Amino acid sequence: MDQNPFTRQKQWVQLNGLTGFGPLRLQRLIQAFGDVSRLWAADLRQLQQVEGMNPHWVERLIEARQNGAFADEELALVKKAKAGLITLDDAAYPPALKKIIDPPTVLYVQGSLDEADSLAVAIVGCRHPSLYGLECAERLGYDLALRGITVVSGLARGIDAAAHRGALKAKGRTIAVLGSGIGRIYPPEHESLADEISKHGAVVSEFPMKTAPLPQHFPQRNRIISGLSLGVVVVEAAGRSGSLITADAALEQGREVFAVPGQVTQSTSVGTNALLKQGARMVTSVEDILDELRLVPQSLPAVEKKDLTQMEQQILDCIQAKSCNMDAIVQQSGFACSEVSATLLQLELKRWVRQLPGKRFEKCN
Repeated sequence: MDQNPFTRQKQWVQLNGLTGFGPLRLQRLIQAFGDVSRLWAADLRQLQQVEGMNPHWVERLIEARQNGAFADEELALVKKAKAGLITLDDAAYPPALKKIIDPPTVLYVQGSLDEADSLAVAIVGCRHPSLYGLECAERLGYDLALRGITVVSGLARGIDAAAHRGALKAKGRTIAVLGSGIGRIYPPEHESLADEISKHGAVVSEFPMKTAPLPQHFPQRNRIISGLSLGVVVVEAAGRSGSLITADAALEQGREVFAVPGQVTQSTSVGTNALLKQGARMVTSVEDILDELRLVPQSLPAVEKKDLTQMEQQILDCIQAKSCNMDAIVQQSGFACSEVSATLLQLELKRWVRQLPGKRFEKCN
């Protein structure tokens, strides 16, 4: 009978809390012993033989095995938050993520991961996008979710949030991967969005509950975004955007990379247009993604036309029996071009209007 006071779950949590070890070193340790319990029972000589384990790291690990206070506190915080834990040897661990070279040893989950999430596509982009970028991200998130595809992103300002909101508007599943602990949502103004996501998917992190959103955490979390997905769509990205790190991670993991073409005069198009030059698949509609990944979408559900806001009704009234272009709608409504564009997107999502080539719009039957 095992006399070790650490349960397997507690062993994983304690191991995951070793600051500075990093996912790759932890993976080497697990692979060296084949099982977390055998790692816990390994003696000094066995630990020293593991690649990359110098005396400093060995001492740190031995200390962690002797005091479970960190794991006890973490498990209490998880219970208080009504969250869950999935460890690397759990049956519920996402199969696609498990296959990457440096999978997280522990996933903290607010909400739930589902078998349906095996069909997932990531949508990422910059934090300060153009209106065009926001429209594209929300539309793609909506269209993917409407077809039964889980939308994965990073809960960041800008493109990420738009992708999540699009999926939620379609009543589909979406997963947010954090660069902080789930007990410390970042950015803080997205707490309500995170709460909504947890009801229709999951908010996920590999970091302990109270971990701050430090800059170095975001490149690390990007490998999880791509690892959970069949492909990554970059909507807008500057030349040195973090979204390009996600695209690189996707390529290393054997995932497909997509990019939405942008205006050559916009700084937020530099990264995406560079990806297209390097061979990324161009995306102008959800069908481009589905075709490349050979996904057979669910039949589109019948969607009831939803109630309109006052502005939406005014914009709709400007669209006559025949199609109407954007300039005419702006002129007739008296609203700013940005307001009209954003409102037309909402009308599309609610199935009141459809967009035609040349930025023309017509009412749906």
